[in-house]
Amino acid sequence: MKMQTLTVASVATVTALAAGLAMGETVTIDLAGINSNDNFGSGTNETSVFDSLVGVTITGIGWDNVVGNGDDTGVTWGNEMTMAVVDANDLNGVFISFFPSEGSGTAGGVWGPASSGGLIDLGAQGLEFTTGSGGLLVEFFESYNDVDGTDAHYESGTVTIEYAVPAPGALALLGLAGIAGRRRRRA
Repeated sequence: MKMQTLTVASVATVTALAAGLAMGETVTIDLAGINSNDNFGSGTNETSVFDSLVGVTITGIGWDNVVGNGDDTGVTWGNEMTMAVVDANDLNGVFISFFPSEGSGTAGGVWGPASSGGLIDLGAQGLEFTTGSGGLLVEFFESYNDVDGTDAHYESGTVTIEYAVPAPGALALLGLAGIAGRRRRRA
C-alpha cells in the first residue's frame, strides 16, 4: 500500500497530452455536512466510490472554501480532519489535510476557510496515480480518533478532482503491444 501526504508546493496546469492522455475531466464533491469520524478504513467513515473512473489517471486536486468544525466534541483538532483520494483496490493515492497548522492549541474549534488556490498538479509532485478496476475511493477520516462517533464535520467547501483518460491512440498502442507480447511468448 502506497500512501503519500499531499504537500501544497506548486500549483500548475496539467499537461496530460504529453503523457498520452486526453485532457482532464473533473469531479466536484460538496463537503457541507460530511462527518469526520474514525481512523482510515473504518466502516463508520463517510466515503464515495466512483466506480465509473476505472483506468483513469488522477492528475490534479484542488479545494475551495473548506470549513471544518470540531465544536461537537471539543477535543478534536483541525489537523486530524483528513481526506483520502485513492485507488479503490490497492489504496495507492494521496491524503489531504485541509488544516495542517490547526494542532493542539485549537482543539474543538472552527477551522478555515482553506483553499488550494487552484488545481494542484499531482504529476509535478510525483503523486499522480492511475485507478484500477475498482475505480476511485474518496474517504473522509480522522488521523487520530479522539472520541467514539463523529469527531468533527465539514460546514462548507468543495473538492475538485481532475482525471485524464487514455487518449484513443494511446489505448490502441497498448492493445497492439499486448498482441505483440502474446505472439512473442507463443513463438
